[in-house]
Amino acid sequence: MNQPSRNKRERRNAGWIWLFFLCLLIPLHLWFPELGTGALDDSYSASASGKKAFYLLLELESYNTERNRVPISVFLQSLDYDETLCLLGPARYPSPQEWSAILAWVEEGGHLVITANQAHPEFEIEALNISTRYLDETERENLPVVKSEKKGKKASKNNKDEVDSSDLLALLEDEHSLLDGQATTKFPDTPSIIWQTNAQVISESGEELIAVGETQQAVRQKFGLGEIVVAASSKIFSNQSMIDGGSVPAFRLIESAGAPDFFVVDESLNASGTSKVVALLIDPTFRPLTIQLLITLLIFGWWRSMRFGPILSSHILPRHNIVSHTDNVGNLHYKHGNGRALLHSYLKQLFAELHLRRFRGKEHRVIDPIARRMKMAPEEITAFLKQASELAKSKKIKRHQMGDLIRRLAKIRQAARHGKQQS
Repeated sequence: MNQPSRNKRERRNAGWIWLFFLCLLIPLHLWFPELGTGALDDSYSASASGKKAFYLLLELESYNTERNRVPISVFLQSLDYDETLCLLGPARYPSPQEWSAILAWVEEGGHLVITANQAHPEFEIEALNISTRYLDETERENLPVVKSEKKGKKASKNNKDEVDSSDLLALLEDEHSLLDGQATTKFPDTPSIIWQTNAQVISESGEELIAVGETQQAVRQKFGLGEIVVAASSKIFSNQSMIDGGSVPAFRLIESAGAPDFFVVDESLNASGTSKVVALLIDPTFRPLTIQLLITLLIFGWWRSMRFGPILSSHILPRHNIVSHTDNVGNLHYKHGNGRALLHSYLKQLFAELHLRRFRGKEHRVIDPIARRMKMAPEEITAFLKQASELAKSKKIKRHQMGDLIRRLAKIRQAARHGKQQS
């Protein structure tokens, strides 16, 4: 009896692989793995800005802690009044209709904790006359900021034009970047903490829980039979904060809402506030349709994989220009006259390759070898980098000026890479 050829055996085994994946898809109608919302700072994320560690802390310290992904207006109809609803830096804030449902639930005895998202911290609760807004320039200057001491460096405050290479990276910082402030709290076990913020809470009748200087950062206010806690920053709940010792004040802030035993961390606002295309297909509403489509595509692929006749030669497409993407991006920036964006991106990439952040306070170890290869003075290179950083923030830079700066920066980059190749 002749044995089947190797190709026939492989095609026969391939049929079992298709059947295996089909058996995996069918049970997804009954059980589907819990996935994140798409946001990097939600309670599913294990990144530095995520809140997974704090969620696990709530599970450990309470009788019951759960996540909510159902729309708030629907979920509040089944939420008990002895539970605390936590909106920790949501990707979007509640709509007027959702605020109406939330405040009605709080007025009947519910407990709410809402913290601002540092990317867009401005929101308002009109019924309570509470709002959060960005810190203005004067308030940022008067904030008691905690700064790390730099050995062997004393920056001049009077002469702003003095070249300080340690501040090259700071020139690219945003005007609403987070500040590490020394905060005072109402919590007995943590009277003083490091609080990262770029906003403040405006409230005249609320009880102040956390303050940084003269700015209110967290307040508590009664509303009907319930309580609301509003904070200007959610960084205290991040995984990085848990590592740095912020677990106690973070839990005390949630606990101050008045219901320390049952917590609900809302993720519906993160799910509906982040941009997503594929993630919409696995939403509980559209999930059955998605699974049916996948099963249909799998069966179609199984059917089409059964080959008949000779193998057709593949059609070879003409080769494209390998730099077509760069050409298109350059043409778009040229049409829009947006030279500053290119210069800003080039500077950030150059600073990252030079590892200036790692050598803060010792930038001469990076700049001196480059200056030696370019036969220039280190002070000239430092001054040029500062000038380029300041022009990257200006909106009046011209295209030819931007091109000249990038060419000069490219020489610095080439000199730095030349040293790596030699080593």
